[in-house]
Amino acid sequence: MLDYIKLLSEEEKQIVLLSPVYVSLLIAGADGHFDSDEKKRILELIHIKTFSERYELTMLYTELETEANLQLRNMIASLPEDTQERNQLLSDLIARLNTILPKMEPIFAIQLYDSLRQFAHYIANADGGWWGISAIGAAEREFVKLPMLDKPAFTGQ
Repeated sequence: MLDYIKLLSEEEKQIVLLSPVYVSLLIAGADGHFDSDEKKRILELIHIKTFSERYELTMLYTELETEANLQLRNMIASLPEDTQERNQLLSDLIARLNTILPKMEPIFAIQLYDSLRQFAHYIANADGGWWGISAIGAAEREFVKLPMLDKPAFTGQ
């Protein structure tokens, strides 16, 4: 397991590890359905982040990538069909990071926060628009900045 989260409980580690999937599913399904382009883009982005993120985060995405397709399918199958209920459940899962991030090294917590927000933006733009114009729909726009997630404070001493 990653050094940056080794002091967390097993449940907290799972939430951190799966947080990119939670964010992806919230944004991709915000409009009521999971588009095949969005699903494909989620897996592509997880792969890209295995080598494009800072070293600390590449390990997280590398670990996630090993079972990303299976995790994605299982989560979609287990989520509520009702859009509002599903969005609330995923928002609540993401919000749980607010109590977990302060337990981690501040630099890693901030990098993860920034990475998740970037991830949300990429997924929101995956499904449409004409050359990226108006690619983010109204339903996605509500969640794309991850309002349920507080930016970690860095006291930098």
